[in-house]
Amino acid sequence: MIQLKRKILPILIFIAFYANNIGAQNFVEKTIDKADSIVLSQRHQRANKKFENMAYMQAIEKYEKLLAKEVGGDTLKSKLATAYLKVGNTQMAEPLFKEVVMGDYATPGDFYCYSQTLKYNKKYREADVWMDKFHQVKSEDSRSEIQYKSAPKIFAIVEKERYEVEEVNFNSSKSDFGAVVMGDDIVFTTARNDEKIIRREYAWDETPYLDLFRIKKDAGVLASAKLLSGKLSSAYHDGPACFNNDGSEVFFTRNNYNKFVPKTETKVIEHIGVINKAVPKKSKSGVNNLMIMYATKSIGGEWNYPEALPFNSYEYSCGHPCLSPDNNTLYFVSDMPGGYGGSDIYKVTRTEEGWGEPENLGAEINTEGEEMFPFIHENGQLYFCSNGQLTLGGLDVFVAAVKGGKYKVKNMGAPLNSSKDDFSFFLEKDGVHGYFASNREGGTGDDDIYKFKILDEITFSKPLKGKLIDRNTGNIIKNTPVELMDAKGAVVAKLTTNAEGMIQTELEEVTSLTAVVNKEDYFPYKEEFEINEETSEILMKLTPEPFWGIYGNVFLLPEMTPIPEVILRAETGNGDLLTVKSGNNGTFRTKLDEDTDYDLVFTKKGFFTKRVKYTTVGKDTGYINVNEFLELELEKAEVGKSIEIMILYDLDKWDIREDAAVELDDMIQFLEDNPEIKIELGSHTDSRGSARYNQVLSQKRAESAVKYMVDRGISADRITAKGYGETKLKNQCADGVRCSEEDHQANRRSEVTITDM
Repeated sequence: MIQLKRKILPILIFIAFYANNIGAQNFVEKTIDKADSIVLSQRHQRANKKFENMAYMQAIEKYEKLLAKEVGGDTLKSKLATAYLKVGNTQMAEPLFKEVVMGDYATPGDFYCYSQTLKYNKKYREADVWMDKFHQVKSEDSRSEIQYKSAPKIFAIVEKERYEVEEVNFNSSKSDFGAVVMGDDIVFTTARNDEKIIRREYAWDETPYLDLFRIKKDAGVLASAKLLSGKLSSAYHDGPACFNNDGSEVFFTRNNYNKFVPKTETKVIEHIGVINKAVPKKSKSGVNNLMIMYATKSIGGEWNYPEALPFNSYEYSCGHPCLSPDNNTLYFVSDMPGGYGGSDIYKVTRTEEGWGEPENLGAEINTEGEEMFPFIHENGQLYFCSNGQLTLGGLDVFVAAVKGGKYKVKNMGAPLNSSKDDFSFFLEKDGVHGYFASNREGGTGDDDIYKFKILDEITFSKPLKGKLIDRNTGNIIKNTPVELMDAKGAVVAKLTTNAEGMIQTELEEVTSLTAVVNKEDYFPYKEEFEINEETSEILMKLTPEPFWGIYGNVFLLPEMTPIPEVILRAETGNGDLLTVKSGNNGTFRTKLDEDTDYDLVFTKKGFFTKRVKYTTVGKDTGYINVNEFLELELEKAEVGKSIEIMILYDLDKWDIREDAAVELDDMIQFLEDNPEIKIELGSHTDSRGSARYNQVLSQKRAESAVKYMVDRGISADRITAKGYGETKLKNQCADGVRCSEEDHQANRRSEVTITDM
């Protein structure tokens, strides 16, 4: 700037001396405009240099001055808005981005950054609009696919409180984050000035460089944190860190250096193979990158000087280390070539021979954005931070689990995540309590540490219940297969409803399910259900096909216990026959024809046959429980036990009519089912007519019935014909007694009595 003034000042003096006319004045004005243009152009270049070197606070100061002079147009506004976004000042970034995206020269990156800024400011629906525009021009960017139309998902996440969150009592006015538990201590990363004689500022946001501090886990409000170790502290960034299981090893992030001197030493010592003062080592592109350092404790419990891990490079950054529970795998963040975006998460294995080659965790974890702060817990799940996954704004904490050979990723939810930056997640061994950091409103400083308790854990297998019912009656439908298919038509579960008509399963994350049921007597069922965080049960309603049928139970007299394996014959007047057998609990079910009269005949070996009438005429469709109006009780067959059978004869005749044959056929079936049984078939009359006539008539009728059965295969020595006439009246209707026809009918009967078994 001084040199520039020295060049311009003599020219201006010369012009002032000779300027004595209008032409000379115009010459002066043009020269001044040109000089201003040169000055502003150089200022713009210096501002851009600050931006490129990630000195965002300095870039903001310079860009604001240039913007006031209307220099740079939308390009300058885009860089200024981006710088505001980088330092977390999204209130200033939003209107600038809005002007840029409304202009003619907006880039896809402007659409994306504006969408992220709106999310940061909790304007999720507006953010969706601009993410849609980004998706239209950059559909191949994984962030556009992940965050496309995300507002409904974000609202669902925000509405569910999964954590108790409370700020810790040891935050400072500067940045505090990266809290981990080591024994009885909490070790964390901080930019506070404690114990620093000289404190440099980080150009990104003009905050002090970081160091590792520790404080007792149960420290009181007035307790102060201490530097973890002077041997682990440098002049620039140190932290965050992780430790092995017994706390004897530490891995932490540090700036790359060409030469390094620990501040605690009074003389120059050799360290990391070099001698001299601490000088940041920059890459070929001029960036001072980060590296991962490793140190062990000495026998006396003091930390030794750290050394760099072998896969570090001056040309890219490695940082945010996290050691696996078995101490053999280190997870870390890097922007090394070959990744997916700004920074990716890698892992590297430690063997007896040393460290292997770093391996990128892949596209399920990493995006074109920034993934950082990995943490692996004993539960096998990976926790990390990202602004490229589905966030509520800024950085969010995510959890990932390997399912089917691939990582499945879920947002950890609110209020752990917010619209601001939420990061450096640590979960204690109990799997319930832990720490994270955030720059959300209401904190003590820049970034603050918070402790949390999990109230509602994120799971990758969603519990789901389903109920199957009849649409018309609401009755449950049990013992029925149900298939569940995902959105692509793949079957994810084959289930069967239980006695309550319910299914229950756990499924991987799905947004929709289709239930398929093919059940006899019902139309084929197929229905799609939307599955979200609130879905815990689906209701499946089957529509019955039009049919007529009966069901019920057969019981034993007098105990009224169910009788299994009873044969039911449903007979019609036109000779149609349907046969079913009762189940183990005496139940039966069968379809019948519409508008048809039936004789229902129940038979079983060792039991007397039961015959009842039923009709579907005028009945509703569906199955009807016949126990509600029919007596379906059978009696056991025992010696001396008698049952009445309905054998009707024409007046003064004894030949077997067609309707009587049906009853006798049932008796034949009974004798065939029970070959050891012998019976007496007794015929009775009423008291009308002479006693002798009635005796002869009843004997002929009994003999006629026996002959019918013998002619059809029953051995004659198993049946005895006995005519009783009017000798065994069932009521008072003897000779000379006036009785109704119904009372006389009760005496005109046939009886079968078991004589031997």
